Amino acid sequence: MRKSSQVLMGAVSLVAVTAGFQAGANAKSPSFTPGPIQTPGPTTQPTITPTTTPTTTPTGKPTKKPTGKPTKTPTPTPPPPSTTVSHESSPVYYRFGTVQLTVTKQGSQITNIVMNQAGASAGRAAAFPYLIQLAEQAQSASFDTSMMGGATYSTNAFLQALGDALSQF
Repeated sequence: MRKSSQVLMGAVSLVAVTAGFQAGANAKSPSFTPGPIQTPGPTTQPTITPTTTPTTTPTGKPTKKPTGKPTKTPTPTPPPPSTTVSHESSPVYYRFGTVQLTVTKQGSQITNIVMNQAGASAGRAAAFPYLIQLAEQAQSASFDTSMMGGATYSTNAFLQALGDALSQF
């Protein structure tokens, strides 16, 4: 008897989720109130009044003749070369060591990430080269780390250090 009531409760919960209604102690009354319905009024055609456009006649004044001196066209200045700037993160201390890195950007592009401190016990430092590659490809601290198994603490420390260095730009 208990198993069938659990199945029934699961079905009711599933129906409540898919139908979008709430039941039980947390149920709230609906707050939707329909607004007034607007009916279209009578349509009228706009009246078009013709207008006349004034015309001008030339006065016969002579035009200026070219002086023979060419005008100088300004040459556009090239944009300044992108500067290369590096910022170092604060050290991030975590369960298995310390992570500190330096991020180098040229313009808005991340060009290099160097691990200043890559402390991680029990082989966890092996994740850092892969994390650097992912960060350089993503050009940010937002990239998919779901395929990183067994390096959660090291990954989180790396991301924290990367975010700190990027926030300085």
